[in-house]
Amino acid sequence: MEKPSYYSIITANVRYDNRLTDSEKLLFAEITALSNKYGYCTASNNYFAKLYEVTKVTISRRIKKLKEYGYLKVEFIRNGNEIKKRKLYPLTEMLRPINTNDNTPIDNSVNTPINTNVKENTTSINNTRLNNTSSSSEIPQQSNVYDFYQKNGFGIMRPIIIDQIKDWLNDFGENGEEVVIEALKEAVNQNVTNWSYTNAILKSWYNDNIKSIEDVQARKNKREKNNSSNENDDWLNSPERQQYLNAFDNGGLL
Repeated sequence: MEKPSYYSIITANVRYDNRLTDSEKLLFAEITALSNKYGYCTASNNYFAKLYEVTKVTISRRIKKLKEYGYLKVEFIRNGNEIKKRKLYPLTEMLRPINTNDNTPIDNSVNTPINTNVKENTTSINNTRLNNTSSSSEIPQQSNVYDFYQKNGFGIMRPIIIDQIKDWLNDFGENGEEVVIEALKEAVNQNVTNWSYTNAILKSWYNDNIKSIEDVQARKNKREKNNSSNENDDWLNSPERQQYLNAFDNGGLL
């Protein structure tokens, strides 16, 4: 995989498509940044999952949605039944791959040139929204997860956090709501009420194949049995947790 470009692209039709979440738009932008001179990206779902701290299943869903709405073309290179490579072509104007070799000069007659003195213009990921548009990252009207988050001091619920919560609800299936709330409760019990910490708990549980509240309790019981002197989950005393706490103390977490 080639080194990512300094710039990424979010075309207007992607940027203002309210069927897409902010996370899906961000993934599209990352794919454009990773696209080589031939206009395609070969990064794996595992790469994107690590980059955004989500599961590979979540990345698969986002790619599927971008493809479904015509913003991404997916091509597989096979050797028999084995997939050797995947090519992701970001599409613009719903028709063609982005041409990274396009040498068309800037039309200086246009009265709204890019202001190179403004730092915010160094990225194509623009946070501006049209006032009369709705976002697919809106909080669902009836959800105990979002109520619990807002009532227990987890801070501002940014669109990216809403997207991640939705992803976890999907990843944990029919038990998604109770598992996510349990992770939020764990964060409250540990007096670390921020989403990044909770997200790390959920990632740990998912990787350990935790699918329900019963699984969470069984995991805790097993660890307590293996180490009776430790009353807390091993992960809660791990270097990974300390890293999140340090980042939180320095104001680096969501």
